[in-house]
Amino acid sequence: MFIRRSTTVKYFIAAFLGAAIYCEWFIYLVQPQYWTDLDCSEHDSTCTKILFIADPQIQGEYAVSPPLSYLINWDSDRYLKSTFKVVVKYFKPDVLVFLGDLMDEGSISSIVQFHSYVKRLANIFEVDHQVLQVWVQGDNDIGGENEPIRHDKIAEFEKVFQQPSIIYYRNVSFYKVNAITNTHPQKSDTDEAHENNFKIVVSHYPVTLRHMFGLQVYNAIRPNIFFCAHEHESKYVKETKELKDRKVTWFENPKSTLSLAFNDESLYEVYVPTCSYRMGTSYIGYGAAVLGIGCLYVIFFGFLNFLIIKIVLIFIYCFNRYYNLLHFIYSILFILCNKYKAVRWTSNKQKYTSFDFGTVKTIKRYKMETYFKLFS
Repeated sequence: MFIRRSTTVKYFIAAFLGAAIYCEWFIYLVQPQYWTDLDCSEHDSTCTKILFIADPQIQGEYAVSPPLSYLINWDSDRYLKSTFKVVVKYFKPDVLVFLGDLMDEGSISSIVQFHSYVKRLANIFEVDHQVLQVWVQGDNDIGGENEPIRHDKIAEFEKVFQQPSIIYYRNVSFYKVNAITNTHPQKSDTDEAHENNFKIVVSHYPVTLRHMFGLQVYNAIRPNIFFCAHEHESKYVKETKELKDRKVTWFENPKSTLSLAFNDESLYEVYVPTCSYRMGTSYIGYGAAVLGIGCLYVIFFGFLNFLIIKIVLIFIYCFNRYYNLLHFIYSILFILCNKYKAVRWTSNKQKYTSFDFGTVKTIKRYKMETYFKLFS
């Protein structure tokens, strides 16, 4: 009996270590092998590579009570940072487009919490080279889905990211449409100088799904393509420019590619999946587009979520008997960590006089200027 139990324990430990190694290291080497290569032509100096990041929804402070929330937030942030790093290294984008729902609790957070989430975003989506970044508001950032729109959060979002509603890069124009508030950019004299640019509408909510608002946006901007998020799914919609004959196609194959010619008479809206495993969907990833001479290619970089979900469920089931003990141990460790940080804070008091909102704002600005390219 003892030998059998000993063998079972060994198998359990081996399975645990194997799963941990696979999920935390090996998967990041294996998954890119299934991705489609999209490279710019050596003779195309205007070629632009765009990476779309949708619904990261970094976890907040209300959904789960401390101290378990600290563990969940740390693991979720670490996963987003790891996958983002792999995709950026593989794709080497010129532009990053964040399609909203950056925070899970942004719309209900305090201003101090909102700024702390921005600092976490800066750390997660850190890039070591200069790259254009486009930031779009989502309903979890400013409200709007099953809750009132928070105009104070809209103002704070615009204050933090400091971007115009139209952003130009090479021969591409990005139009930030807010389908939550039903607003879109208005053409200006500057836009007329870029009239021949390839026009991309980026929004959190789908735009063409709302017929009247979609027609209003199309007639005002005349975009070549729409990109949206919100539904956490990989698909695209093809319809006429009158927003009729709507046809949905799913990106089910990891090698699926959408190729569009500039003279295509149809209108397309691409739905980018969530990049967070916390959203309860099995297929997660990032969207990628390469805009070359006369054509646009769109693919998705996916990460499977089955194994991670199963392992989490198994371990929650196995360890629930010891939850109170683990909670106690974690609480003790958390108190000790805070004591350690307090000692470090005291030793550095010459550098900071107090940790108030002004200090938070100063740190936020430094992080933003370091990792983000701002536009005013």
